[in-house]
Amino acid sequence: MVEKNAVIMTTQADRFVRMLCKHFSHKVNADWGDEQGWVEFAMGRCELSAEPQQLLVRCHADNEADLEVVTDTIKSHFDRFAQKQQLTLNWR
Repeated sequence: MVEKNAVIMTTQADRFVRMLCKHFSHKVNADWGDEQGWVEFAMGRCELSAEPQQLLVRCHADNEADLEVVTDTIKSHFDRFAQKQQLTLNWR
């Protein structure tokens, strides 16, 4: 199993958890609550956690190629949703 993580400094982390999970739930399995959520793609999984000042994003998959698809998908959607706040997701 391989994984990538990101930390985004924002006071609206809970909003991004809900927004991303709800968006993806129209096509894949996803679930969310007030502070945590997950999205299950065929090739891997993304887990989101809201803290008071940051959004934690953890993606994992069985191999690097699948992980790249998951992280690219999450990043492209997050970047669009966060454009007004000028936030960017950068993987560690």
